[in-house]
Amino acid sequence: MAERGQRGAGRLLLLLVVAVVVAAVALVSRNRPRGNEGPLGQVTLGRSAKAAQQVADAAQQSVVDYWSAEMPKVYQRQFTKLAGGFQPKTPSSKPFTCGGQRQMYVDLKGNAFYCSGGEDYIAWDAAQLFPQLVDRFGSIAPAIVLAHEMGHAVQERAGVEASSVVRELQADCFAGSWTRFAETSTTDPITLSDGALDSAVAAILTLRDPPGTSAGAQQAHGLGFDRVNAFQTGYERGAERCAQFPEQGVTTTELPFRTVSEAQSGGNLPYAETVEVLSGSLDQFWSGVVPTLHAGSSFTEPKLNPVDDDKLPSCGNDAEQEGLAQYCAATTTIDWLNGPVEQAHEQIGDLATGTVLSEAWAEAGQRDAGLPTDTQQAALQRDCFTGAWLAWLAQCNLPDSQLSPGDLDESLTEILASSFAQNGQRMERGGAFQRISSLRKGVFGGATSCVR
Repeated sequence: MAERGQRGAGRLLLLLVVAVVVAAVALVSRNRPRGNEGPLGQVTLGRSAKAAQQVADAAQQSVVDYWSAEMPKVYQRQFTKLAGGFQPKTPSSKPFTCGGQRQMYVDLKGNAFYCSGGEDYIAWDAAQLFPQLVDRFGSIAPAIVLAHEMGHAVQERAGVEASSVVRELQADCFAGSWTRFAETSTTDPITLSDGALDSAVAAILTLRDPPGTSAGAQQAHGLGFDRVNAFQTGYERGAERCAQFPEQGVTTTELPFRTVSEAQSGGNLPYAETVEVLSGSLDQFWSGVVPTLHAGSSFTEPKLNPVDDDKLPSCGNDAEQEGLAQYCAATTTIDWLNGPVEQAHEQIGDLATGTVLSEAWAEAGQRDAGLPTDTQQAALQRDCFTGAWLAWLAQCNLPDSQLSPGDLDESLTEILASSFAQNGQRMERGGAFQRISSLRKGVFGGATSCVR
């Protein structure tokens, strides 16, 4: 979130992207179950761990089968298999070349890439990268990486010409379209288990650009919000929509830091100031939204109640409350667990705090607008309203809290982390993939889209 004057300056938060996301998704990977195999010849991928090479072998066959059928539909040409094939690399691998340049395992370590031209192959670090992805995000993660790299191979065959960020987001989109195929096909060697899409989103967030990267940078890949948006677009609308990216453009949210102090703080305000600024912005946002949702209604600004305890107040009922915050209609208060919310603030950023608070304010808004509040669809609607609020901030309606680089990613990461309980089980409101889809809807469509 943009700083107010010079008060946003703080400790240096230029942390490794993977470290931030891994901390945020600890709840997702905790107590991850070991998956059982399906019928002979099939591999079930999801949040469960599995041998990385087994995943890679199944994914190779699946993405080739997918594009053999899909490329004639999308680009009116046949798909040709990789001349150089799929090449897992380890410290004992022989030297190899790409673009005429001699490569060793150390040059590839921690990475995966598609080598174009006559060499035409996909290579990856099989010793560290894929096993680590499986351990952190489940067996679906290496398959998503291979589907992304195959997207670059498809671009080469189709003669796609576009900037780096468009090519990368299109490859993410293609990975999403393959994921939908793997989920629905009855003949594919891969099947997806419950939670696979949530783990895919978590993995994609680790591949994002660092906050502050310009979308026009030579090697820009897209922020997490952009990459997840592209992946979900492919999943929802298919490869034909992905193919339109170079001509129709893509949505990017990458911005440079505006000041040195903003870069030093990572664009984050201190916790107490964040609560003060964002609670005021949420009051202002909902005061304008409620009358548009229900003519003649108005928004009642709630009182703030930070709770220094390990659970939220009962609020007149005996049901155990999910999450870190709630709106209590009986007392007209926003209650939140002060310690855990501050911890999320420190681990993820100030828009993690904002997202937690926004969910509670959204329930207050729903009640004042006469909308349901106690169904799963109502909970997803609150995610949509959070997206609408973020878009409202980005439009500079509140100069003191314009979004800064990485803020949308912070919101995504908080939703990902808060979609799972302490035991690693999905919360009743739905998975991260579904919740982020609702957030996107609000970002792009505004508050009125959330009630349609």
